[in-house]
Formats: sequence, structure tokens, C-alpha cells
Amino acid sequence: MASRSEGDEEVCREVYARISGFLQSFRQQTIQIELLPFYPVPPTHIFTENTSLGIPKSSLWKAFRHARPLFFSTLSSLSSSSSTQTTSTYLTLLNTSAILLLHDSEHLTAINARKKVLVTLFPPGAPFPIGNRGQELPISPAAEYFFLTSLLSSPLHRHTKSPNLWAHRKWLISSYPSLKTPIPPPPPGQSRPGTADPTILQKSFKRWTRKEISTILRAAEAHPKNYYAWTYARWVVKEQGVVFNHEDLVSWCMKHPGDVSAWEFLGWCWCSEAAVTDAGLHQVPAGRRREDVRYNQLFSVLKYSHNTAPGHEALWGFVRAVVGGGVFGEEYRREILDLLRGWDGEVSVRAVEDVVKEKMLLRETVRRLGGGGDSEMVDLPG
Repeated sequence: MASRSEGDEEVCREVYARISGFLQSFRQQTIQIELLPFYPVPPTHIFTENTSLGIPKSSLWKAFRHARPLFFSTLSSLSSSSSTQTTSTYLTLLNTSAILLLHDSEHLTAINARKKVLVTLFPPGAPFPIGNRGQELPISPAAEYFFLTSLLSSPLHRHTKSPNLWAHRKWLISSYPSLKTPIPPPPPGQSRPGTADPTILQKSFKRWTRKEISTILRAAEAHPKNYYAWTYARWVVKEQGVVFNHEDLVSWCMKHPGDVSAWEFLGWCWCSEAAVTDAGLHQVPAGRRREDVRYNQLFSVLKYSHNTAPGHEALWGFVRAVVGGGVFGEEYRREILDLLRGWDGEVSVRAVEDVVKEKMLLRETVRRLGGGGDSEMVDLPG
């Protein structure tokens, strides 16, 4: 019995080392992680290909069995010791916390331990990277950013909708604003951080913006109606100056017509934009009015719902929000209501549940927006 226990522990230690080694090897870039179903595999087996990592759930469980006691013993020694900790201690804490977060996306103690190591090695407010510290140390703000991006954009159902992981990402970006516009290292022989051309900083910010938008959309793909991802999207728009391409966002929402969180975010963007425009603080696009652009986009949404994907309450909630939320003036408002009344008067050749629901949603929208719409549904049998 004792030999079996020792053998099991050796297996757990080995699979832990394999997963940790892969994560450390690619800590300076985003990787793809997937948890695989239980099926017969060698005890320490994991799948790796380039920057992709596949972990059978049985292997992850073995790694977790080894990582959990090691994590808490290391954390305890770190808290009780007043002396300067070695790099190996921090590395152990980071490796074990990564396994714990792969196993449980809401492991707040693991997240806080990673914060503690980051703050110790990289005090917020100090520019980074300084020299090659980001490469020499087991973690850096950039490495933590890549790790979070990997968790939030991989096909990990629980991780993509984790409030703790999204909150940790907010904290990371707020604490280390240089993530958005990296400060170059100091010139050889100097200790002061380098300076960058404003154009270079602007390009860096645009690259970061694209990464943020990509991470949000991939998380929303992996977990439909991802409230936490779209709440984070509101935060990066309001607090970090991220600008979504509305044409692309409308297209994404039409591909996911039942995603209420995505439609609410799009409606929030349009209504917030209208409020700023009304205050005279936002310039309209050169050569055409913003209202014209939004009307054309809304018409595409309505046409898509009418002809292709009828009966989605989330989509019609968006229509009511933007038409009733001041995005359009009275002229466009009347035009939209006339269009909806015309569709309501059409004789439907499809007597299916979605079409009936579409008619009901259409009429409810017209009624709420003050356009009447109480006629009988004589064109729908049954």
C-alpha cells in the first residue's frame, strides 16, 4: 500500500511539473488551453503542440493534488518569513497558483497570491520593464497579462465567465498602465527609463486595444451571454479609452441574435454616444452624420430579424433601447415605426412559432415607442 502511495505521488509530481514547465516556457505570449474529457491516457500525459496545451481532466486532477498542499505551505512560509524571499519561492507559488486556477477559476486565494508576488517584484507606479527583469524573474505584469488572456480566451467554459479573473484583469491594467503603452528600457549605462515617440506609443495603444477586443469577443464566443466579459467591455470603453468598431460589433451581434449581454452592450455604446453628441462634446464623422450611419446599421439588424432570424427577444430589446434612448431624432423615429407597421401588415407565409413570436415582439416594440400597433394577427393561423 505504501509503495502505491509513493508511486501515485510521483505521478502527481511529474504531471504537475510538465504543465508548469509548459506555462513557464510560454509566459511571454498567449497560449491556447483546453481541458479534455476523461479517457484512458498514460498517467502523466498532456498534449502539447506549438503554443497549444491540452490537459486531460484526469491529469489536471493529479497535478492539483500535488499543487494544493505545496501552494499553501509555500504561502504560509512566505507570510511568516520577514527575510527576502528567493526567486525559487516565488516560482513555486506562481506555478502552484496557476494549477489551482486551471482547476478552479474562482480560487481567490491563488489570485491574491499572484497579486502579492507582482506587487513585491514590480511596485505599481514604477516603470517597467527595467533592463531584462521581465525575462529573469518568474513573473512580470506583461507575463500575468498573457496568462490571463490565455485563460479568458481559451475554450475553458468556466474561466471565460469568471468574475474573479475579469476583476483581476481590471486590477492588473489599472495598477500597471504601462501595459497599454510599454516604456522602453533605459539606454545602456543609464538607469532612467527610456522615452518613446508619441506615434510609437499611439501604435502600441492601438495594438493593445485590438488585443482587448479580441479577448472579449473570444470569451463571449466560448460562453454565450457572458455578462462579465461585456461588463469588462464597458469598463475598458469608459475608463481605458478603448473604441469598438461598431460595424464589426453589429455583425457579431447578428451572428449571435440571442445573446442579450452583447445586444445590451451595443445599445449602451449607441446611447452613450448619443448623450455625448447631444452635449456637443463629440464630432460627427466627416462627410456624413452619425445618425445616418446608425440608422443604416439598425436597418440591417431589423432586416436580419425580419428575413433570417425571427423571434429573438434580446435583439428587439436592443431596438427598443436605441430608438427610445435618444439615438435617433424624431424624423428617423417615425421612419422606423412606419417600417415596423408595414412589416406588421404583411401576410406571413410561414406559420411557425418564431414568426408568431416575431410579430408579437414587433407589435410590443411599436406599442412601447408610442406608435400603436394593436391590430389582430389575422395573417397567422392557429
